[in-house]
Amino acid sequence: MTSVDACAHCGLPARGADYCCSGCRVAHALSGASLEHGDRALGRLVLAGALAMGVMVFSLSLYGEHLWGAAEDGLAPAQLDAVRGLLRAAALLMSLPVVLLVGVPIADAVVRARRVLSADGLILVGVASALAVSVWNTARGSGEVYFDTATAVLVLVAAGRWLEARARIKGAQRLRALLPASEPRALRVDANGFDEREVEPQALSAGDLVRVRPGGVLPVDGVVVDGRAFVDAAALTGESKPRAAAPGSAVLAGSIALDGTLVVRATSTGEQRLRARFARLLEEGLRARPRSVRLADRVSAWLVPLVVVLAAATFAWRAPRVGAESALLDALSVALIACPCALGLATPLVMSFALSEAWRRGVLVRGGDVLERIARARSLAFDKTGTLTTGELELVGLHALDGCGEREALALAAALEQHSEHPVGRALCAAAQAARAQPAAAVEEFTVLPGRGVRGRVRGRVYELVACPSPSASLTSVALWSDDAQYARFDLASSLRREAPAVLAQLRALGLECRVLTGDARGPALELASELGLPVEHALSPEQKLARVRELSANGDLVYVGDGLNDSGALAAAGVGISMARGVGASLEAAHVHLVRDGLGELPGLLRLARSAVAAARLNLAWAFAYNGVGLWFAATGRLSPVFAASAMVASSAFVAWNASRVGGTEPHAGSASRPAPRRDAPGPPVAERAPSGSMPVG
Repeated sequence: MTSVDACAHCGLPARGADYCCSGCRVAHALSGASLEHGDRALGRLVLAGALAMGVMVFSLSLYGEHLWGAAEDGLAPAQLDAVRGLLRAAALLMSLPVVLLVGVPIADAVVRARRVLSADGLILVGVASALAVSVWNTARGSGEVYFDTATAVLVLVAAGRWLEARARIKGAQRLRALLPASEPRALRVDANGFDEREVEPQALSAGDLVRVRPGGVLPVDGVVVDGRAFVDAAALTGESKPRAAAPGSAVLAGSIALDGTLVVRATSTGEQRLRARFARLLEEGLRARPRSVRLADRVSAWLVPLVVVLAAATFAWRAPRVGAESALLDALSVALIACPCALGLATPLVMSFALSEAWRRGVLVRGGDVLERIARARSLAFDKTGTLTTGELELVGLHALDGCGEREALALAAALEQHSEHPVGRALCAAAQAARAQPAAAVEEFTVLPGRGVRGRVRGRVYELVACPSPSASLTSVALWSDDAQYARFDLASSLRREAPAVLAQLRALGLECRVLTGDARGPALELASELGLPVEHALSPEQKLARVRELSANGDLVYVGDGLNDSGALAAAGVGISMARGVGASLEAAHVHLVRDGLGELPGLLRLARSAVAAARLNLAWAFAYNGVGLWFAATGRLSPVFAASAMVASSAFVAWNASRVGGTEPHAGSASRPAPRRDAPGPPVAERAPSGSMPVG
């Protein structure tokens, strides 16, 4: 994942800066390279930590001189002074490499950021002051030295920044693995499939033929024209099982041909590919600033000036009581404990992990602010056609008349419709194939009857397949005629998604009030209300559906799930609009969430993930505020040493990173639900009359 404003260290959006946070800036300075050379930074930290422990050993010897200097055969005063001087000099010499290893990179990061009055700037001022006092006291041979405190603080601060950067890198790597930035070159072939030429994917156009060999990555969205293979689209759709691709199958860029060679005719290339659109929407989502992130940013903005004032006040108040050197250490403790590292990580890290976890499950969420609205939502509205139903008709009744057998009638209907793209034609051909009723014969004199059906000659006889009255308002019926005699009637209906009843039960258990807004007529709406036990508002035009969504959204964040072009307005107007996997392009652009996998099975998991992410972000914020507040009081009153303050800072960042990494980790895969559907004769809620008479139903 790349962007013009990406962090130079972890690759996450940096909002116009070189780095997304001070942790990445310091970690980059420590390693002198990008995240691929993170071991160098860790090696410097380990070496600096070992040297700091050596400094502490010499310092402990100074602190414990009353033990070895008070013995009966103790050293003479001149000898004691010589030993003290030697220990101070040893501590000084061992402190210098620590300063070079971790102190200089931190200082370099502060200078390059041009923000001396920052948390790291204040810490550096305190550490430099402690070192200066220690060097002066070593040179004059009297007074306290603080080499152990200064080096321990530098190592712990560097470790905290490195930990912060590694946490961000982990989120960036998860996203980068889902949408790899680099693409292999493509093999373009001529219309005959012979002249093969290697080109960049950007050079391909719609209509070009592309050959993909086993193990190759598809460079375009398109349709297979030759070859068969199993195709792995897990990186794009999250599907765990490869699916078979054959001539006529639609395939997506980014999928992998596993075991066969395919020739694909490109339908979308470059930025028009679904993969590219997903990548763009995902980057937009990462750049979005949720409300909790904006709150943390505002608090961090005034926290640093407040810390400056508190540190100065602590020094001024403590100096007359404990001396300037001890007061300086207390002021350094204030700067360390008030460092807003955990506050800066609290929400962005949670949202980055949650967005990548949602994408892993096959759900594209356009930002952490969307997750916050999903978590707050208490009502959910569905479109019917293509959302709760499959959007495809299927044959549910066949009534053969006048001595015509069912298989014969189905074969004749399939012959008339074998080249049709009409939903009725597709349903009849699918039913004939399932029943192994092959089309009767080639159709001659084929004619489309606009608004009615089709006509053709089969074996010398003229047949018509035309619309006819249905026995139920929920059915679509067509009749097969010849010589003014009706041979058969075919009843078709849109089938309910298999997982819909179980998904709705889970959503109700999560406390959501569910309803259906549809353009269908009263009959199908009544049947759906009875089958699912949902309130259904029917015969809604797109304008009426949009008005109703706005009305429902006025009472709080409404989640609306739809798929068609007529749903685009409602998807955009809802608090959260969720488009289905097979929705049209306009619904993908208008929606806030896109279900990459076909079906509704991921909806309950998305609700739980959003609530888990918001709860984790709130816990992190509460921890950061409590940690900073309580720690400031202990530091300002001289009850917290700089070393313990720095250790607490690292522990706080580690807790925030650990809590963020838990988001969504225990959520089971949703998959397709298998809970039995309610009986069709079960009583349902009344169906609301919404559209005035004469309005056109729109599915």
